[in-house]
Amino acid sequence: MKPRNLRHRQEKSAKLLVIIQKYLPDCSCSFAAEKGTEGHLVVHLGSSDDPQKLGSDLESKGFAFTRMHNPWLGLITYKGTKGDQPSVIIESETTADRLYRGAETTAEAYSFKA
Repeated sequence: MKPRNLRHRQEKSAKLLVIIQKYLPDCSCSFAAEKGTEGHLVVHLGSSDDPQKLGSDLESKGFAFTRMHNPWLGLITYKGTKGDQPSVIIESETTADRLYRGAETTAEAYSFKA
């Protein structure tokens, strides 16, 4: 990758990290550059953190979210996408239900502006 392209890609991620730090300064983040076309920015929240404010701010900036709930793993995953920006994946912990035998969960459109 050319230096200019790499710099632009990292600047986009850095701008998203500023927004994430504003709402969740103590969360765990990682960036997977090899995922997708622009990479994935993964935000892992504990059970006490609420993604509502972060999600609504990102949504106001043009991100569209899908939600997937996996009771067996104890995770709710929100995936936000916007054109040429890295995808933002917010993983929020819930209580794991190891006895869950329901159908496989699918991603559904979700809005934080409720």
